Amino acid sequence: MILLKRKKYDEILDEWLLEVKSNVKESTYATYKFHVEHHIKPYFNNKQISKIKKIEIQQFINYKLEYGRLDNRGGLSIKTVKDLINIIKQSFGYAINKNYIENMDLNFKINKIPDKVVLLDADDFSKLVNHLKDDDNYFSKGILLIMCTGMRIGEVCALKNSDINLNTKEIKINKTLQRIQDVSNKNKTKIIITETKTVNSKRIIPIPDSLLPYLKIQCNSNYYLTQTDKFIEPRVFRYRFKNKLKKLNLPEVTVHSLRHYFASQCIELGFDYKCLSEILGHSSPTTTMKLYVHSKKKYKKACMDRIKI
Repeated sequence: MILLKRKKYDEILDEWLLEVKSNVKESTYATYKFHVEHHIKPYFNNKQISKIKKIEIQQFINYKLEYGRLDNRGGLSIKTVKDLINIIKQSFGYAINKNYIENMDLNFKINKIPDKVVLLDADDFSKLVNHLKDDDNYFSKGILLIMCTGMRIGEVCALKNSDINLNTKEIKINKTLQRIQDVSNKNKTKIIITETKTVNSKRIIPIPDSLLPYLKIQCNSNYYLTQTDKFIEPRVFRYRFKNKLKKLNLPEVTVHSLRHYFASQCIELGFDYKCLSEILGHSSPTTTMKLYVHSKKKYKKACMDRIKI
């Protein structure tokens, strides 16, 4: 195999980004660009790509898991590290196809136990639900939506009144709202509303009968959370949710933990995995089981007690 001119990894990354830009969503490209500029380039320090060995990439992965946060407060999440690995694999694959480097093994290990998601206990969950049902504020109803349907925060923020059909008792999910890096200015971010991230994320969610009385709708063109043509972005949603928990003297949990709680409760209630997977917008039941099914000790005991001898 005849290799072409020697290339710095920074050059390869720039070439690869240029090639993929027209083939991915704006939000995906912004994520790629951010990770390249803030994580990958600084670590490999413009090294010649042919001199980067597999063991160095594995060391990079281990370092990011342990110390990778840009605010110096510990390691990156497994999801973020997987995103970094994906970029490295794609950019090295690009270099191999262009004959800049020889073929190499690009399989890497993630040696970290996922952080356990902190959930509200049953009493605190009920306390929050009761407060939200009594509060006429649409933001509170938005939290209730996540708790009762498992919607993602970006999906709730992008939800419009026209997406909710009280007659058919269904919610149409087809878009998401998120803040991304502005690729034209690395010091700025911007809000975008796009189609949901995958085909499976685009879905119809049946509305539970118990939730129907709390979903009031006015003008169809408005965003549900504000009942105006102005939206609430996820960052503001998280901030207001945190303040609400504090006022109610409840433990601090993430908005995403409500989706996790919903999924876990559905499993314990006997939901079919395929059905739940479609409600959550996952690619397959396997994804649902891997991410959200963590049986409680009490539930495990109840299952074992079914065994008779």
